[in-house]
Order: sequence, then C-alpha cells, then structure tokens
Amino acid sequence: MARIRSDGLIFRKERRVARIHDPRNSFALTDVESEIRYDPLTGESSRICHFSLPAAAPSDLADLAEARRPGCPFCPGRIDVVTPRFPEDLVPGGRFRRGEAVVFPNLFPYDELSAVVVPVARHDVSMADVPESLVVNGIATARDFLSATLPRMGGDLYGMVTWNFMPPAGGTQLHPHLQVLGTSEPGSATRRELAAEESWLASTGRPFAPDLLAAEEEAGRVVGRTGGWTWFVPFSPIGLLGDCRAVLPGKSTVLELTDEDIADFAVGAHRALRGFAGAGLWSFNMTFVSDRSGERSGRHSLSARLLPRLYIDPVLHVPDANYLNMLLGERYCMVWPEEVAARLRVAFSEG
Repeated sequence: MARIRSDGLIFRKERRVARIHDPRNSFALTDVESEIRYDPLTGESSRICHFSLPAAAPSDLADLAEARRPGCPFCPGRIDVVTPRFPEDLVPGGRFRRGEAVVFPNLFPYDELSAVVVPVARHDVSMADVPESLVVNGIATARDFLSATLPRMGGDLYGMVTWNFMPPAGGTQLHPHLQVLGTSEPGSATRRELAAEESWLASTGRPFAPDLLAAEEEAGRVVGRTGGWTWFVPFSPIGLLGDCRAVLPGKSTVLELTDEDIADFAVGAHRALRGFAGAGLWSFNMTFVSDRSGERSGRHSLSARLLPRLYIDPVLHVPDANYLNMLLGERYCMVWPEEVAARLRVAFSEG
C-alpha cells in the first residue's frame, strides 16, 4: 500500500501476516502481523515486527564506570600522556583544544584525517542526563577542528562528526567522546542519500528536506523544534526501538553551523536522549549527514541521526543487530514510529 502526496512523496508500506499455533495461547491458530515500510527518499526497506522487548541498563553500570576510571585514557592526567598527537604541519602543538575539549588523532584511524574529540573532563555521563554543554563542546570543537584542518588536506571533502555512546553503540571507552573524519568517501548510505536528493532536486526543482518535513508534520511524526532544527521520527525506522532525526534547512555541512545553531541542537539532543532513556535505553549512535564542503547546489540539508542502541540480553551481550542488518542490509524495528514520536513529543514539551 502506498500513499502518494501531491508533492510526489511516496509513503509506502505493506502489511504482512504470519499464521502460527501460538504456545502462549494454548497453541491456538493465531495471526501475527508485521509491516514493511520504504524510505520515501531512497526506497530502502525496514521491517516493523515482534512488538515486545524490555530495555534496561545493566544494574552495575555506575560501578563499571568507576572501575574504568583509573585506566581511562581520556581523563585528566592521562589524556596528554597516552593519546597520540597530530603532525605539527596539520595541528600546531599536536592536539587541538577549545576550552575544556581536546582533539587528538585516532590511534586506529578510519581515514587520512581521523580524530577523537573528548568534549569534557567528566568521566561518568548517563544517557538520561547528557548536559547540553557537553553536546555544545563536542560539536563546536569538531566544527572548529574541521574548519582548521580540511583546507590543509586539500580537495573537496566531507567533514563527518559521529558519536558512539557506551558499549552497545561501539563505544570502546565509557568516557564521552566523538569521532571526526575528513574524507573524500562519506560511506555508502550518505552517497545513496545525496544521489537521491540530487535526483529529487533535478526532477522537482525543489530540495527534498522541506517537502519531507512538511509530510512528517502532517503525519504527526514531528516531535519538536529547537531554533531552526526540526526533530522527527522517520516513517521508515532504522533502530530496533526507534530513532530520531533533526534537520536544519538552509545549511548542508557541519562547517556552516553557527554557535547558535549548535546551542539549539544541544537543547533538542538533550530532550530526545532523555525521552529515549525514559524507555530504559542507555546507549546511542549519533551522526551528522553532511554534504561536501564545496557543494553549492542546495540539494542537501544538514541532518543528524540519533539511534538508540541496546543489548537485547545484557547478561549474554546479545546485540540489537542480526543477519537482517549485517548480511541483508535490512533494518527492523520492534515499535511503531508513531508511538516513538508520541513519547519523544512529551520529552520535548517538558523542556
């Protein structure tokens, strides 16, 4: 089933029904519904199924954070001793600093310019209470670092800013830290998105993002606005327990962000994270989807993706990814996006 809007956006979904003799209901023949939804820009599919999963942080998380503190490479007293330094011709002094925040090379780099941003000295931060100041320090420092280094790299590059918070999201250290890349290769998902946006602009004469935001507003999946940012839960989800996006029309790269833009984003990020944490979640991935630094077509609006992560079974460390994600490139979700939007809308309304 597809709903085609007057602006050409297609929200396509297909209902599926499996019939089983359910042992939870004395083996009665039972219909179990699921749904396949398709992203209105790229056409990529995601499945909504199962509809039952408790989420809770490990009870010993605070103790674990404290136990890791003495050996943490990002804490004061160790960060300048054990972390690597950049060449002087790229970053004078070897490490980039902005107030409390420190940027240094990734010891295991993903590209020619691969860096770690440690935004605060504080070691223990929970998803339920990520301070706005931490988000501001991290993103503003990443922006300033990229502004200083990308011109020295030469070429028309992508400045990428990402965040793996806690182990389920791939965070190898509990101390908050972001990842920054300067690269000519933004990854397959970004390439597909930018190509689809370019096609949309060529066929309609309009950038895609404003049309999408209007459609998500009409559907009730917009959860709030902070400054120029619009926050919404996408029609076609990518996370096991939902996800959230923020879009800033009129800007296409992290380098274009003003201090006010970043402060406004931090307000929304704090509210969204608090909303997800209220469902028992404690880990997340975040990334900014940026265009090339020299792109001027107007095809893309800068967006941020916020994806809660979890262990399905914290004792066995069962991850929230399986063959669908890893081998078939298919997303699946155990909650309806509209329900996630309702929960996050409460978090945004509480301020």
